[in-house]
Amino acid sequence: MKHVNDLWASRLQDYNRELQKYLRYIFNGHLMFVLIFAVGGGGYAYSNWVSTLNEDFNAALIMAVIIGLIVTMSPIYTYLKEPDKVYLTPLEGQMKRYFVSAGVSSFFFQSYLVLIALAASMPMYVKVQGVGFSSFFLLLAIVLALKVWNLFVRWLVLKFQEISTHRIDMLIRLIMNIFFLWTVFARVSLWVPAAIALILAGYLIGFKRLTKKKTLKWELLIDLEHARLHRFYRFANLFTDVPHLKGQAKRRIWLDPFLKRSPFGPKFTYRYLYVRTFLRSDEYFGLWVRLTIIASVINIGSGNVWVKAAVAVLFLYLTGFQLIPMLKKHELKIWPDLYPIPSGYKNESFKGVLSTVLIVQGALFIVVSSWGGEWFDACVVAFACLLFYALFMYSYVPSQIKKWYSPLT
Repeated sequence: MKHVNDLWASRLQDYNRELQKYLRYIFNGHLMFVLIFAVGGGGYAYSNWVSTLNEDFNAALIMAVIIGLIVTMSPIYTYLKEPDKVYLTPLEGQMKRYFVSAGVSSFFFQSYLVLIALAASMPMYVKVQGVGFSSFFLLLAIVLALKVWNLFVRWLVLKFQEISTHRIDMLIRLIMNIFFLWTVFARVSLWVPAAIALILAGYLIGFKRLTKKKTLKWELLIDLEHARLHRFYRFANLFTDVPHLKGQAKRRIWLDPFLKRSPFGPKFTYRYLYVRTFLRSDEYFGLWVRLTIIASVINIGSGNVWVKAAVAVLFLYLTGFQLIPMLKKHELKIWPDLYPIPSGYKNESFKGVLSTVLIVQGALFIVVSSWGGEWFDACVVAFACLLFYALFMYSYVPSQIKKWYSPLT
């Protein structure tokens, strides 16, 4: 019994050690500088936007949707591993303390997101509703209580094997969470949120009765934990090599014309390899697409030329910085080492592919910045992108390549 009770502390310690190992690379000096710049610029723009709001603005609904999504997404961090389905299943009756600790740990880890979302929303809420910031603590207590309810229900739903049940439950909880939070933030009559709270309690009691005789679905819990860790490793892999991560490639036939444009010859061997790696890998091509879309949406909605230029440069940096690890993508494979070509072609080919990717992305940012005939904005963004490109490709990238990889002579 003692070793079962000690298992949670051991698993949590191992997870924290693994987390810190990769966070050290993720939050390096360069990324911290970008984050400080982004938070500062975003905070300034947000402050100016809040000052333009009036009492007709539906801040309560926006807050309810954003925070409702956060509290609905309530995964349980169990830290279970593949062998547990064999060794821990016979001890299921003794694992209650373990899973209670998992729920408590999940609550504290996820409460940070709730706290940040509510704190960020308060200036807008205070401006529109005309209340004081002292209401923050009452609202925080209500939202955290709702988070506990979501975690509790989520744990009960995990006793159902059917994925359809999980999806239906999540949809129902999302609707109820948003509606309940809207009644709280909009400050409607007290009996309305009280009535919804009774419905939430009934929903919880109903699931508790339905799952009273159900056992834990160990394979489901292990698969969910594996998927959660895989998502973290995919993110960490953008900053450093992750041995636990198995790469995924997708056949994208519609991108084949870009591969056919690559010229033949020994000098272009690595170029073809890196183009194919970029186009078929989710961790690189998917990253490029996501960052391009996010930056484009921000620039379309922005009316300030300097914000457009800053966003373009910021997202070009995020793209280029996170594509540099592609240089070492095939380092542990023997086949590229068998190419009968000088190894010096590798770095030059990589820089050529990275250069093309950034040029295409920068061109898209320039086009988007001209939305609505804003040609001056497009010219300013073009100048900012060119300046960044010159500094990044001719100074930063060579220094990173020298640090990461020195070709054999």
